[in-house]
Amino acid sequence: MKLVNQTNVPVLYFITAPGAGDCGTIAVNGLVDLPYYDKLQNVTVEFLPVGGASFSTTWNTTQTGQQTLLTLVAL
Repeated sequence: MKLVNQTNVPVLYFITAPGAGDCGTIAVNGLVDLPYYDKLQNVTVEFLPVGGASFSTTWNTTQTGQQTLLTLVAL
């Protein structure tokens, strides 16, 4: 399992699985490779911004129908 942080803030990650668990920090544009979780079932991954920060998007202009997207990708 690879966890990639493509946000503008460092994030904490927490993984829980039957009989296993991990936690740590991923820097901005950083990556953590945890191959142990590749073939497990019922794995939960949680992310929190470090230091009380938040995920945000700033637009210089807005228009009807504009969206922002936060994507989690499991590789």
